Amino acid sequence: MMLDKLMIRVFVLSVILNLVACVPTNRKNVEEEPVPDLVEILKQADIAYENKDYVTSEKNYEILIKEFPTEAEYWFRLGNIYVLTKRPNEAVNVYREALIRNPKFSKAWYNLSIVQLKQTAFSLNEMLAYTNNEDPLHIKAEIMLKNITSIISEE
Repeated sequence: MMLDKLMIRVFVLSVILNLVACVPTNRKNVEEEPVPDLVEILKQADIAYENKDYVTSEKNYEILIKEFPTEAEYWFRLGNIYVLTKRPNEAVNVYREALIRNPKFSKAWYNLSIVQLKQTAFSLNEMLAYTNNEDPLHIKAEIMLKNITSIISEE
């Protein structure tokens, strides 16, 4: 009885192995995803950026970042797009990503600083709207805001 069960298992296993061996390994009939032309995507990203088509440019730079995550320039461009589309928090994050990849990238440091100065100016404006004029920090905030606004306006 045990031998019969063992023989049945061996038979079933041999049938399965034969079926697997008959499965074709050539997958010409299966549709493959096309490989993106990254040179063309970069070209389209740059053209869209220059034409102020930030939706298309953003999409293409995101593709490039996915394919080349160590390329600081793509992160930098995405940061610029975020600034131009009024998303400063996202801009700060991707400028930092650019700087992780290239700490000597002066344009990224500069743009990051400008965005952060604008965020600081916004916070100081909010502070001034909600605090009392006689508060010593209110007075300091006015002075700081004046200095930051002077720096930003030089841009």
